[in-house]
Amino acid sequence: MEPEAPRASTSRPVWVEPLVLVAVCLALYLAGNGRVGLWDRDEPRNAVAVHEMRARGDWLFPSFNGEPRHHKPILSYWLMGLATALLGEGPAGMRLHSALAGTGTCLLVWLLGRRMLGSRAGFLAALMLAVAPIMVVESKMATTDATLSFWMMGCQLCLYELARRESRSIAAAFWILLALATLTKGPVAAALLLSIALPAWWWGCPVATVWRRLRWRRGVLICLALAAPWFVLMIATTQGRFWEVAVKQQLLQRVATEMEEHGAYPGYYVVMSTVLFFPWSCLVPVGVAAAWRRRRVDPNLAYLLAWVVGPLVFLECVRTKLAHYYLPAYPACALLAAWTVKSVARREVTLRRWPLGGLAQGMIGGIGVVAGVGMTAAATVAPAGLAAPLIACGLVLGLGTVAGLLQLQRGRTWSGAWRLSAAIGATMLLLAGWLLPAAEPLRVSRIVGERMVELSARTGYAPLLMNYKEPGVIYAFGAPITILRDPARLQERLRDGGPMITAVTPEELPSYSEQLAVSFERLEDVTGFNPAKGKTMTLHLAIIRDASAVAASTARSAAVEEPLVK
Repeated sequence: MEPEAPRASTSRPVWVEPLVLVAVCLALYLAGNGRVGLWDRDEPRNAVAVHEMRARGDWLFPSFNGEPRHHKPILSYWLMGLATALLGEGPAGMRLHSALAGTGTCLLVWLLGRRMLGSRAGFLAALMLAVAPIMVVESKMATTDATLSFWMMGCQLCLYELARRESRSIAAAFWILLALATLTKGPVAAALLLSIALPAWWWGCPVATVWRRLRWRRGVLICLALAAPWFVLMIATTQGRFWEVAVKQQLLQRVATEMEEHGAYPGYYVVMSTVLFFPWSCLVPVGVAAAWRRRRVDPNLAYLLAWVVGPLVFLECVRTKLAHYYLPAYPACALLAAWTVKSVARREVTLRRWPLGGLAQGMIGGIGVVAGVGMTAAATVAPAGLAAPLIACGLVLGLGTVAGLLQLQRGRTWSGAWRLSAAIGATMLLLAGWLLPAAEPLRVSRIVGERMVELSARTGYAPLLMNYKEPGVIYAFGAPITILRDPARLQERLRDGGPMITAVTPEELPSYSEQLAVSFERLEDVTGFNPAKGKTMTLHLAIIRDASAVAASTARSAAVEEPLVK
């Protein structure tokens, strides 16, 4: 083992670290955004809602495809509307609020880390979070999760400061941030904070003192004054529809059932975090094991443990599971991983000398090298244009992981952490700025939407979506599209409005002809990648007609031609 040399003191200005952090975050979170369409299902839904709200001049009642959208509260739509007013309604504008929220979250982690762990470890924790795959992905999406994490991180910083001292302004800031989180994603933030507070209190954190310093009677009034008016407006003006969708469906059904087949096995978040928070996920178990033994003597470690474990237990009890639900807890994971690096370096030992340290090094090497080799190998079967970025990503990740691992093996823990940060950060930059833009032409919903625009203009027929009804098609089409599958309503629409342009899979074409009493005239086929299903699919673009009308038209034509034949 070669112990790491003591770090020389520097007179570096304090503003250098946040400046570097902002530069790293914005490079990662903005790269390629304007050249990559809206992939996730919620991205085009939110984008179309913002477009329709702007078109109507109505910023209180979100809608999607001409129908009320009660799935999420209003604040993210307002933020997206403000961003698109500056950058336009393209993907870059729709995603700007998430990029800024992700950057802000990392800055708040830096602030908390400096207070809790010291300057060097605080910067490392923020950098760990900034380059983590899950943080990069969520900060590049036109969704609510990065924004929610920013408000919640602000709440956590306020709570930490209130544990140290009493402050009316900090207490007020907490309640304002909680109100903004509620306007972003409903009561989720309060539930997650409660899931952290309970184990923190059990493990000796001054929760009772913080609660008293929060001035909760006054604070609850502040929170209600900011958040309640819009919710009251929606409940009062939507004849119960908002309550049915937002509360019963989006909240209670997510807790009690596996909505949209998003159920999973026990331990789902631990398994997913291994990849989504790589390589720092490999250090978190080491930190948890070490912090558990010190939780009674160090309230900071008890606080971080509660922050990591509380949401994990809470989310495991929720039947609907999605990987990004755990995003607000990753700042604690980053702080705990940075504390692990600092503690190992201070003892002047290698990571493998710590409990679970050997496992951590093995996981870092195994996952990083296997993923790097896998991406390089995938280049041999990848579509044209993807081979070069895949090879670049694979080499950077694989070789960077090896370089960082060698430093950990030699006892140079800080150096190993910095090199791993550089490796995963460079890989994510290549993915965002090169690989995803190169894959954009393959996205099937964009192709279908754009082809429907051309075919509708050429034939004069309106578009129709049936079983294949990806929101990305509506976003690419740029206007509301009729969505129908009920046979009676479909036949009525075709009979009254005439033929339409639709998209069906090869398997659906014969069954729909029989079950729905319609006929299809195939125009062209499109093939592309469907991110929602995680596979390549082929769709027929066709003119759909009412079969009875076609039969009647054929009979009339035959009757007219019959005398000519005689």
